[in-house]
Amino acid sequence: MINLTQRLSALPLPILLSVTIHMALVALVAWGWDASNEHKPRIYRPQHIEATLVQLEAKDTAPEAQAQPERQVIDLTRQREIQRAEEARRQREAEARRQQQRDREQKAEAERKQRDAERRRKEEERRRAEAEQARQQAEQQRREEQERQRRVDEAKAQAEARQAAELAASQTQSYMAVMRERIESNWSRPPSARRGMTAELLINLVPTGQVVNVTVVRSSGDAAFDRAAEQAVRRVDRFSELQGMPPELFERNFRQVKLIFSPEDLRL
Repeated sequence: MINLTQRLSALPLPILLSVTIHMALVALVAWGWDASNEHKPRIYRPQHIEATLVQLEAKDTAPEAQAQPERQVIDLTRQREIQRAEEARRQREAEARRQQQRDREQKAEAERKQRDAERRRKEEERRRAEAEQARQQAEQQRREEQERQRRVDEAKAQAEARQAAELAASQTQSYMAVMRERIESNWSRPPSARRGMTAELLINLVPTGQVVNVTVVRSSGDAAFDRAAEQAVRRVDRFSELQGMPPELFERNFRQVKLIFSPEDLRL
């Protein structure tokens, strides 16, 4: 008995209560059961039951109704639609971000190309400006060199002209001195000559020094004096010293020679 009690006490409370109730029922049945009355008919006598109508208010039952949790119905189709819509939204957002990234990259590339084009344009303008500046400097140097060379050539030409003029003057004076000596050696002063008389003659020569003509261009007023001057030139006939004269010097100074006679001296 003690062991049975210990085993029952070891059971969980719900099971223990259930076992206790069943044992009590069994005891009552065993206690109140009468075998002699087993076949006697039972007479049921109605008992009067007093009942009172009680009106239940809604507020008394509302807490019980509210206490019952509502059943939640999960719509899998709607959930899948929501998931697809959410996924489509995420894809659109991702595509929009990718498109924005592409737009930023394209804009950056366009700006880079524009900067490169602007840099190339400025570089080309700089090269053209430098080339133009170099061309202008070269042109300026060329003009300066030409001007310098012109001045050098002009100075050289002037120096050569002066030298040629000096040489020509020296040669002219030398040839004139030779002609003067030759004419003086053939001059014969007439008795009628007086101080202050002068006669001017024009002598025509050829490059060989040959006298081709003698003309009195201005008379002294004395015919004998004029003829004596003319005869002095004609007696020379040829100035052979003129044959070695430079042609330009002869043409410039000795093709025609003016000769002035006076009683004091003979001047050319």
